[in-house]
Amino acid sequence: MRTLLHLVTIAALALVTLSTSACGQTAKSVTVEEAKAMIDKNAKIVVLDVRTPGEWNGGHLKNAKHADIQSSDFEQKITAIDKNATVVVYCAVGGRSSRAASMMVQKGYKNVINMAGGINAWNAAGYPTTK
Repeated sequence: MRTLLHLVTIAALALVTLSTSACGQTAKSVTVEEAKAMIDKNAKIVVLDVRTPGEWNGGHLKNAKHADIQSSDFEQKITAIDKNATVVVYCAVGGRSSRAASMMVQKGYKNVINMAGGINAWNAAGYPTTK
């Protein structure tokens, strides 16, 4: 089961890497260590949690915005995010966030970054969350 989860995550990350917009923009993936360093260094980075409300309520990254990718209002919620901002997107393990990142790139967001491994990898690294 764990191997299958890893394979699905790798496949999802490959799709993110290959997805490009008409302007040639791509979403890229970074490790949780790289994401944390970016977030700590730049307070202007938008952190976007695309998990369900139940997952969000269980704990999320500090100052994160929430928009459930499985919700019918996901696209409407992300319109509040500046398309020129750097956006770090995460979910539980990386599949939904890679889909969200690809979608955002297709909609013209310029600098979208998928946090590979999601909040599960963030927690495993011992990084803080909030409720």
